[in-house]
Amino acid sequence: MVRIAIVGTGWQGQGLMSSLKAIEGMELVGACDLNADMLAKVVTKFSVPGYADYGRMLDETKPDGVLICTHPQHRYELVKEAAMRGIPCFIEKPPARDLEGARRISDVLEEYGVMNSVGFMYRYSTALQKAKELIAGRRVALVRSCMLDGLAIRPDSPRWFFDKERSGGPVFDQAIHMLDLSRYLFGDIEAAAGFQGNRTVPKGEDFTVEDSASLTLRYRNGIMQSHTHSWAYNGFRMQLELVSDELDLMLDLGKGTLTGTAGGEPVAYESQDALYRLELEAFGRAIREGNPAWIRSTYADSVRSLAVALSAVQALENGQVAYVEEE
Repeated sequence: MVRIAIVGTGWQGQGLMSSLKAIEGMELVGACDLNADMLAKVVTKFSVPGYADYGRMLDETKPDGVLICTHPQHRYELVKEAAMRGIPCFIEKPPARDLEGARRISDVLEEYGVMNSVGFMYRYSTALQKAKELIAGRRVALVRSCMLDGLAIRPDSPRWFFDKERSGGPVFDQAIHMLDLSRYLFGDIEAAAGFQGNRTVPKGEDFTVEDSASLTLRYRNGIMQSHTHSWAYNGFRMQLELVSDELDLMLDLGKGTLTGTAGGEPVAYESQDALYRLELEAFGRAIREGNPAWIRSTYADSVRSLAVALSAVQALENGQVAYVEEE
């Protein structure tokens, strides 16, 4: 049995706890949060011991791994406390709020040599893996992607999403998923340019983010990508279209499908992946077997996706081409 503790019991943390409770061979042994009301609800809902003191939780529950689901600016000390005890860390995305903070965390993980994973769950999509197989050895010339959601127009959305200082906005907080899986498929991104706007929800004191944005990305290998993102859409859509003289594929990550042609052959693939469950199962298996190969998104690699997201935000803010900082 792989024993798991969690710190940060908000919306994302509870989603992971629900997935974890359904996984055979993994056990939730402790939950930590400074919000007493939130913690009390989680203790009752998940029948798990609750802690206000993170170090005490780690010492008393002695977990095999810890899920760190706090806001990204509050991660370093939490990772360090776990790493000093030799406890593998699963860290929710985004990996940090800036590159300086990310590098400090990377240094700690490397110093103590603990296994680590970052919550870029789309890497575990079987449809994505199928696309990765089909494009191997084939030319990709152009990529079109979109990620559309209704966070800005849903009254029940957590308000912190709309504070640019806290969330970073749609591109930093959510499009980072698309930027990461695109890197995973096509290689490193060199530069970003784009525009942002607020045609649906005007900016104000309690809404300081853009509601929509359009990006153009250039890869170091010459591939180009256009990405459209919005938080003012009635529904959810996440699609990636791959085009060249050798393939024409549509990867729909919202539906879990891959359709089109590759090498002149038709492609029609469907999946029903529970992505949060798959990423946690991989983390648990890596711990159980002592084999980090099961993990598809390490912290060190996630920092490269963070660098792309930060460059994209910079490009949107100043209307100029932003070059991705190399490690």
